[in-house]
Amino acid sequence: MSMTESFIKLYKEKLDLKAVDVQTTSPLILAYIGDCIYDFAVREYVVTHFPGSINAINRKKTEFVCAHAQSEIMGYIIAKEILTPEEMSIYRRGRNQKSVTHSKNSSIQEYRRATGFEALIGYLYLTEQYERLLEIEAMGIHHLRELHDKYGKIKHEEKTELPDNDYSSDAENPDS
Repeated sequence: MSMTESFIKLYKEKLDLKAVDVQTTSPLILAYIGDCIYDFAVREYVVTHFPGSINAINRKKTEFVCAHAQSEIMGYIIAKEILTPEEMSIYRRGRNQKSVTHSKNSSIQEYRRATGFEALIGYLYLTEQYERLLEIEAMGIHHLRELHDKYGKIKHEEKTELPDNDYSSDAENPDS
């Protein structure tokens, strides 16, 4: 058992956490968990790569976790075609879930993609697919870092725009 697995086992044991049936759990619950897991990874990344005052670190963290950035990550990952059919299904469930609110600084489309990303991260965490979780988080964070280094901030690049069929194929069948 790796140190990470040992820590997570101890964590779940000490908090008396029960297994979650991810197939019947609301995608918004998966996104709720995924938001926390991704936020934690970004916080640690930002602290080690962008040292500065707590205010500067928090502003940088916000650039990496906002709906726009998470939507950018999903565009990048989908363009690379690395998601399994099951992962894509979880992403779509999260993306298609109706939410009462959306971020004031992003479009509804970006917010929905971000929710799908968070649902995927939550799913991978709850199903204990930690290596895959870290692979996707690292790929996304490194992509955002490349954009940051190129533009001085995280700026959307046209090449990572989600293909039209990412949404159009679901118009007839929201569960696809």
